[in-house]
Amino acid sequence: MGDIRPHLTSNVEQFSQRIKMRDDVDLPREVEHFANFAAIKDARGAARDLEALGYAVSVTRRMIFRATLRATKQSTVDIETADAMVEEVFGVVESRRGDYDGWGAPVIQR
Repeated sequence: MGDIRPHLTSNVEQFSQRIKMRDDVDLPREVEHFANFAAIKDARGAARDLEALGYAVSVTRRMIFRATLRATKQSTVDIETADAMVEEVFGVVESRRGDYDGWGAPVIQR
């Protein structure tokens, strides 16, 4: 089972960097989450779960059975929202035996 703590710590670091770059963290933008799976069927199951939560999801096959998942959603990137999204996506990915790889979003300057 994976550990969510490094991802939550990364949220604090990313928030700090965004503030330094004058990102308006309260403006919605496309936020991307990434995960890797050893079995494509697990990635597809996670995709269905995330779509039910309002994410747009794509699954890309890697090698014969492995897969990468990309889930996007319009959202702000303030610390509370980032933490909530990471907890949501991480939980789905973990429940489907995947490895959450983090998130990214464009900077929108004030």
